[in-house]
Amino acid sequence: MITIMKKTIHPFVNNQIVILLLLLVGLSLFFRLQSPYFLTQGNIFNILSQIVEIGLIAIPMTYVIISGNMDLSVGSIMGLAAVALGMFHTMAGLDIWLSVILALIVGILCGALNGLLIAKFKMQAIVVTIGTMVMLRGFIYVLTEGRPISGYPPEFYFLGQGQLGGLPFNTIVLVIAFVLAYYLIRQTRFGRYTYALGNNEEAVHFSGINEVRTRFIILVCNGFFAALAGVFLVSRLATAEATTGSGIELSVITAVLIGGTHIFGGRGSLVGTMIGVVIIGVLNNGLNLMGVSSLFQMVILGLFILIAVSRQKS
Repeated sequence: MITIMKKTIHPFVNNQIVILLLLLVGLSLFFRLQSPYFLTQGNIFNILSQIVEIGLIAIPMTYVIISGNMDLSVGSIMGLAAVALGMFHTMAGLDIWLSVILALIVGILCGALNGLLIAKFKMQAIVVTIGTMVMLRGFIYVLTEGRPISGYPPEFYFLGQGQLGGLPFNTIVLVIAFVLAYYLIRQTRFGRYTYALGNNEEAVHFSGINEVRTRFIILVCNGFFAALAGVFLVSRLATAEATTGSGIELSVITAVLIGGTHIFGGRGSLVGTMIGVVIIGVLNNGLNLMGVSSLFQMVILGLFILIAVSRQKS
């Protein structure tokens, strides 16, 4: 197992991080030339707040992809949790914080469903998560009938709009989540098992590691963080809609892949992922300031995915 872990610390990852930092600096300078507002404190805080949802999902998604899987349902899980939060509070009349807890449980259950089908029943992750993505999104439309849900108490908005020590509170939560996840994947057996699953699942099986439990836990955590992202998004935007979270999986996967995580698993870096998240945030914000349409932004996002995958060696 130690040998497997050493193989995952590949020079490609370190080189990738240097390239990402240079790309981030280059993009920042370019957008600064296009708009003097770009590097102001107010806009930097906007970027930090806007990347929180992508970052919260990208952290466990890094685990998912390193372990050799893929989860395309995170946007729908995020949307369902957001809508569930709104319905629990505004329609059922439950306390806002109880509604938050129940929304997180919804995410955990969705992750558990993916985990059961993928880890226990050995179904293909992409097929399973496409199915749950479509199923959950349809369920969201049935629940909301296409209408937005709003009307939350003022204290709830602190999660997505408040500041602590002069920094956005949601950004602080993202940093804490990153530090914990980084420690887990680099300093614990669970982290080594995650890398090992993506390297050689058969060897993991014969070494006595419970690969079913490890994969299940990873996918449950992915569902939890997708729901947490939904909670923060509702707090930031003050509304939940049927389209909440739609398409975020593309931004998340792009951030993970350009961060150096191999699409077939076994290799990856949470540091690279977080730099990738910031790059996505800078790119979206800068293009918006330039007045570039969201449709063309999708083209650029797809191009980033192709470049990231093309640089990887199987």
